[in-house]
Amino acid sequence: MPDENVADLCPGCGTPNTRKNQFCSECGKSLVRTTISPRASPPQTSADTGNPDKKRRNNLLIAGAAIFMLLLVIAIYASGTLSSLSPQSIAGDSRKNTETIKDIPNQQSAATTYQVPATVRTSAMTSTIAKTTAVLSEGVTITYPSDWEKEEVSETSLRDYGRVTTNIANFYSPDITSDRAYLAQPNVDTSSYTSLSIDVDPNPVSEFDQYFNLVTIALQKYYGHIDITKHNYQLKISQTDTFQGYESYQMDFDTTNMRGSYIFTNVDGTIYIFAFKNPSPYSTEVQDIYKSIKIVNPESPEQKHR
Repeated sequence: MPDENVADLCPGCGTPNTRKNQFCSECGKSLVRTTISPRASPPQTSADTGNPDKKRRNNLLIAGAAIFMLLLVIAIYASGTLSSLSPQSIAGDSRKNTETIKDIPNQQSAATTYQVPATVRTSAMTSTIAKTTAVLSEGVTITYPSDWEKEEVSETSLRDYGRVTTNIANFYSPDITSDRAYLAQPNVDTSSYTSLSIDVDPNPVSEFDQYFNLVTIALQKYYGHIDITKHNYQLKISQTDTFQGYESYQMDFDTTNMRGSYIFTNVDGTIYIFAFKNPSPYSTEVQDIYKSIKIVNPESPEQKHR
């Protein structure tokens, strides 16, 4: 504890005074010491600690400014890229598209009619085509387009449907034009023509359903795999006003590179096979052909149609 008797100099005249004196004994100046404490720092009022809402607003402003600058940079870059595209380069793309269209004749008209059913879109072509009727062996009469080639034969061989049959006639269409090929898409068959072979199975059949199942299995085995696209168990061949027609089974199928439409017709136990290959390009003609077929069983004295 400090000694109260120790002299303390007056700040005014310098006269020594004891510590207990509050005023100088010589000049009367106050000897009381005022302790000055360090100035306290004002409370922080910055955005970091003062106001949370203000802090969030500041952060949003900073983020918004950054996004704006980023968008501005992208806009400047895009503007430079677009300006580098010359009219010549754009015209070049247009010419390329035009050349692609030229690869398929009449593509515009083909695309317009592609959604129309086949019986409508090709009726104009078939209505003006002359037709020829042929009387074949085994009691078969058939009408076909006059520009198709007919070949009458009599050859017995093992067929792709697993039966040994007699081939009595073949028909071949003209070469398939590019517009017909286009309308037939999608089509796995790239053959240049449509064909029809007419076969007769010499072995009598009592179970037609079993027969059809066996030829289906044989086709699958022969081609390795087939995609059956259509079955028709209600088809009638050789229908007339007075005859309901012969029971027939139709099977449309695709192999890896061939499209077939085979019709098996039961004529009193004798099976006639009408095998169309690549039928799609001439789909309307194919329908007209098989609808025109008339069969007279050569072993029956009674003609079952007129």
